[in-house]
Amino acid sequence: MKNLRSVQNISTLLMALFFALLTGCAVSFQKNKWSLPEKAPNEVSLMSFNMENLFDTVHTEGHEDYTYLPLYVKQGDPKMRQGCVDSTDSDYRRNECLSTNWTPEALDKKLTNISKVVLDVDGQGPDNLMIIEIESDVVLHKLNTEYLKPAKYITEVIIDGPDKRGINVAFLSRFPLVGKPILHPIPWKAENDKDQKWMERSRRILEVTVKAPNGDPMTFFVAHFPSQSNPTYWRKQIAQFLAELVKSKGPNAIVIAGGDLNISHEEEESAHIFRDILGQAGAVSHFVGCESCPGSHNYKKSWSFLDAQIYGKGLLADGTASYELEPKTIDVIRYNPVHLSKGKYPKRWDNDAQEGVSDHFPLYARLKQRSAAKNPVKEEAPPEKKAEKKTDNKPAKKKAAKKAS
Repeated sequence: MKNLRSVQNISTLLMALFFALLTGCAVSFQKNKWSLPEKAPNEVSLMSFNMENLFDTVHTEGHEDYTYLPLYVKQGDPKMRQGCVDSTDSDYRRNECLSTNWTPEALDKKLTNISKVVLDVDGQGPDNLMIIEIESDVVLHKLNTEYLKPAKYITEVIIDGPDKRGINVAFLSRFPLVGKPILHPIPWKAENDKDQKWMERSRRILEVTVKAPNGDPMTFFVAHFPSQSNPTYWRKQIAQFLAELVKSKGPNAIVIAGGDLNISHEEEESAHIFRDILGQAGAVSHFVGCESCPGSHNYKKSWSFLDAQIYGKGLLADGTASYELEPKTIDVIRYNPVHLSKGKYPKRWDNDAQEGVSDHFPLYARLKQRSAAKNPVKEEAPPEKKAEKKTDNKPAKKKAAKKAS
């Protein structure tokens, strides 16, 4: 009888394994609802979110944003059609640009879906939101004031960088701005002239400091590393620079770096960028938390934490910052049906079907206050400097957001 029970148990286990493989382990990937307890008054929440090609609907001079224009604009303006032809060597991308109808109605639907994902977090959105893949102050202000209004974000920051398509990073917060935001150029060291040209046009790192509820400065670095189509040494160099920025804030600092770091699972196994470079600056999100998370991005059924956060050493359990990271709160946000494909994958925006959100899931975490302020802020930024806002959305008056010097 004992042997028979063992055989039955093995048979049951094999059947369960077969079913899990057949279904793609959907239960382990998707959470049906928000499972963290309500955020306490002494906690601060933060989230990074690649919103995948969040463009406004009018052309910005200097941006190769031709794909994300209404079709009637491209059909009526030879310069816009020529922009589609000249901006890429790919026939697929050229045809996509010429045929995509990125209308105000499409933007409205995408922003609505984004807002559902963001506002689902903590009931009214995280306290601090790091945004990746957004074009302009126009669309950032629209997102903040029209779609994320319940979040009551008072700090709104975007600085136009050198990316040729106009892809930028941005930041929203309920906390007041401290000092002046900085868009850090990367000290690239190219291995050849061609790499140097494209490195200089790569995205920079945005630094924003806000005043935490206890009065201490809280610094965020928002990053979007070069994609996997570029050599590994590019990502190693920008990772090293980001690590130095985090460490430069000192042992007592409340500092968080986050974004789409574009380090795939396969690349980490061979190059150890998270472990050997970013890990020297602090704790890496998926190394210290997110135990049940499959990853934030899926490519050809392979999961990676392309999206990650680095928490300065002062935030760790043995650190000296006035806030402490709560590792068990680190989570990949994969709850809202508008952002789920087949119950487990990120549902990217489909312009024809007018549905979906992004090909990345957001990454969330909380910090908990453990002491009074160590270095209280003496002066906040003047109210008019708290946001780069644009209230006139008429295409004829649109300009590129301010570039960093």
